[in-house]
Amino acid sequence: AVLLEGISYANGVALSADGAWVAVVETNLNRVLRFWLRDADCRGGGGGGGGGACPRAGETDVLIDKLPGIPDGISRAPDGGFWLALVAPLSPLPRHLAAWPRLRTLLSHLLPWVAPFAVGSWGAVVKLDERGRPVEALYDPDGSHVATVSAATEVGGRLFLGNLGGRGVSVLQL
Repeated sequence: AVLLEGISYANGVALSADGAWVAVVETNLNRVLRFWLRDADCRGGGGGGGGGACPRAGETDVLIDKLPGIPDGISRAPDGGFWLALVAPLSPLPRHLAAWPRLRTLLSHLLPWVAPFAVGSWGAVVKLDERGRPVEALYDPDGSHVATVSAATEVGGRLFLGNLGGRGVSVLQL
């Protein structure tokens, strides 16, 4: 089943800690959407005690926007928040390519080779709390340690970072 359509390059998903909603990275519009599976007060997608439907189920809102870079992967952190990977500094290019999804997809696969020439090397991840508010940002402004960060996963006090242009996985002690 398709839960949400009309997204401008859906590129990462993560379920909230309580299972009430799913965060969906919308790369081309530089934001993360929140699609409600059920109201936080509802249990299991049924009614919230009154036998009716969960009031927020099926609704979509913006979890976070106006990000300092182009969002890619998102994962839930052990504390219920999220880690959001920013693959490159903010650029108008993804918005301009929104009308051409095939070209956009092709260029996204070329990003590791094109980015250093177009925007320079850069790496970033943003920690969001459970409400989508930024609480921490980690940057490698010249990409000397990690660049084109596409995924971030926190385990045991360490943050593992995947990247589009690298040949390995980076790890940071938190």
